Amino acid sequence: MKALLVAAAPVPGSVALVARLAASCDLVIAVDGGGAVCLEAEVIPDVVLGDFDSLSAEALESLRSGGARIVEFSAKKDATDLELAIAEARAAGATQLVVTCATAGRLDHTLAAVGALARSTELRPEIEEPQLSAWMLSADGRNELRLGPLGATVSLVALLGSAVVSVSGVEWPLDRAVLPPSSGLGVSNIVSEEAGCSVTVHQGVLLVLAPQLRDAPRGCTPHPG
Repeated sequence: MKALLVAAAPVPGSVALVARLAASCDLVIAVDGGGAVCLEAEVIPDVVLGDFDSLSAEALESLRSGGARIVEFSAKKDATDLELAIAEARAAGATQLVVTCATAGRLDHTLAAVGALARSTELRPEIEEPQLSAWMLSADGRNELRLGPLGATVSLVALLGSAVVSVSGVEWPLDRAVLPPSSGLGVSNIVSEEAGCSVTVHQGVLLVLAPQLRDAPRGCTPHPG
């Protein structure tokens, strides 16, 4: 089951993206202020949760009357709203996570969101933003990925410790290279083959990012292989 988590940091283009992503997911969870993004996208989520410090009472009532289940937490808690949403998705039986509206807000929130997904790799988490796609790879979840097209930018960042990584079909290939955590070694590689590039993580947790830059003629898309 694929779950969509809509957080509270939208950017231009997020509303249309939320509408498109929701249509392909089995469960939609609005994370606090993400409920307002869902309303703008004309999507009624299955669940709205959080301490509701970034969602108005009027928006919350609209979501409730539309049929969303409301789960409210105290502001005095030891987990972020996104961490609580991941737990909700896991309890509902989700096997895949797609997260959006989660990377454009405060840096501390963004780092915490990435960390939460890095600790949930068995759910094969993805990040989808209007100008960014990202995937978490690990041995206990998705461990390989093929990306294209030719000329696209791909960055690899090890999280939660070092990662052992191979990447081919790029200008700077790696063969079981050790990436230290948050190292720049894997940043801004370029797909150099028409068939795309292949990324494999042999050990550790790896964040694969494909920025959709405004000045790039083509974005980066996953494809079978």
